[in-house]
Amino acid sequence: MDGNPLVNLVGGLVGGALRTVEGLLDAQPGGGGGGRFVVDHENVLLAAKVIQDQVNELQADFAAAYDKLTIAAPGTDDVSTRMARSWNDILVQKGDSYANRVRQYIEGLNKLVEQLQATARDYGYNEEQITQALGGPRVA
Repeated sequence: MDGNPLVNLVGGLVGGALRTVEGLLDAQPGGGGGGRFVVDHENVLLAAKVIQDQVNELQADFAAAYDKLTIAAPGTDDVSTRMARSWNDILVQKGDSYANRVRQYIEGLNKLVEQLQATARDYGYNEEQITQALGGPRVA
């Protein structure tokens, strides 16, 4: 099943998220030994940027893989068509499909970025600073 694009995508999502969290934890004084990441004035924009970059990468990977997630029936017989329908339900159709879980994960990361932006505002950063930190266009 190594050739399945969904397996590769989900593996990439999990690996990328773990690398992101590890990177943020390692940046903390004392390292990541405590397993906690504390957002403060000094790192809030970096945290938002790292997570936003992850969102952008995941969205691009998911969009590229999505069309490959649908399974075509290998034949026209009843078993083949029902098997394909069942797999497609699991992969992309049902509310708890793998594709929908990936979408929910990306949505959760987007919400986290929004929370970090709000926190940055609370710390006194202005919209231009936040936009620039996230790699957006410079506000004139």
